[in-house]
Amino acid sequence: MTGSAPPDWLSRAVLELVPAGPVQGTLDAPSSKSLTNRLLVIAALAEGKSVLSGLLESDDTVAMTSGLRALGARIEDVGGDTEVTGTSGRPVAGGTEVDAGLSGTTLRFLAAVALLAKGTVVLDGSEPLRRRPIAPLLDALAAAGAEVSSDGGRPPLRISSRGLAGGRLRVDASASSQFATGLLLVGPYADDDLIVEVVGLRELGYVRLTVATMARWGASVGEEAPGRFRVSARDRYVSRAESVEHDASAAAHLYALAVATRGSITVANAFETAQPDGGLVEVLAAMGASFSRGPGGTTVERRGELTGVDVDLAAMPDQVPTVAALAALARGDTVIRGVEIARGHESDRITAVATELGRLGARVEEAPDGLVVHGGAPLHAGRIDTHHDHRIAMAFTAIGAVVPGVELSDPGCVAKTYPGFFDDVARLGVGVR
Repeated sequence: MTGSAPPDWLSRAVLELVPAGPVQGTLDAPSSKSLTNRLLVIAALAEGKSVLSGLLESDDTVAMTSGLRALGARIEDVGGDTEVTGTSGRPVAGGTEVDAGLSGTTLRFLAAVALLAKGTVVLDGSEPLRRRPIAPLLDALAAAGAEVSSDGGRPPLRISSRGLAGGRLRVDASASSQFATGLLLVGPYADDDLIVEVVGLRELGYVRLTVATMARWGASVGEEAPGRFRVSARDRYVSRAESVEHDASAAAHLYALAVATRGSITVANAFETAQPDGGLVEVLAAMGASFSRGPGGTTVERRGELTGVDVDLAAMPDQVPTVAALAALARGDTVIRGVEIARGHESDRITAVATELGRLGARVEEAPDGLVVHGGAPLHAGRIDTHHDHRIAMAFTAIGAVVPGVELSDPGCVAKTYPGFFDDVARLGVGVR
């Protein structure tokens, strides 16, 4: 009814999606989680007061904000913007306890920030986060001189530090690029230049996104060789104002609705971006969609047949569920490669996606580093276990937009990065009940 409050989709145990034909519409994607959390850390380390506009409001960013406050930063909402009074690279410790909730980004970044806190910091999180290993980052923190204790390389963590001397640190980022990002973010406050050698990571897109963000705030970071970064200890963050751009990972889930339903969606705030997931539109074009960018944003539409592709998603492993879901609707086989890292995300996304697509009748094979989805099999109704994984919930919504009777358990998991997702889905014309 006009004027009534929107349904509280996120509190429901199960949502059913009701196909309603091709989706059409224009809307904004949420702000970037990746940039929001990087900017919060940088502003919290800078000297003076910074103003951040358009920060994402989600479970992950709330966890980061709470953690940085516990470490001494002052973060306030002022007139719709966020004012951050930084610590000048001197976060507080003294037994500080941080609850990261379900946010792996918060846990990893603040574990690195603890190096600067000259005391003891305790970091923990909810049970699913406690199952996510962080040992390679802890090894790097120990190599930097910190005393680190953990539960077998998992939270809860206890980190005691006397500061960051600088020098050379080697980090295995095969499980997460955020291990490297956390170390880089604190580099400007080392006693001497910090050299971070990143190994095990096939694509450095998110690390380079970090470097570019640091540079805008006054840090000097050079990539001396692929995967080897030198952070100057002379150039520290300067407080400033910055507005956060759209989240390319979230926009991908909106584009997928257009592709699945033979519709057209314009994301009005989506422009050229350094976010690796911005490249998903190229994959969608290879599958039979089209896209265009202009002053009005990015438009994705599909009118013809959807076909399978052979694609290496190492640069954007978060999009494994998105591409796999669309592959189940396509003609022919889709091979997704290069994404072994996805096994360590909020769920083992390779196994979880294969299992849930099979629940709907798709034929899927797992590989160590990806999936083969045999398109063309008729899909049917079923209840999807989202595995408490926001990407799985959003990706399978594209299938539910064309296959009657698809239900999602734990839809509230999308609040991790996109609390308004189902409101936007309903606004685009897909039935949600």
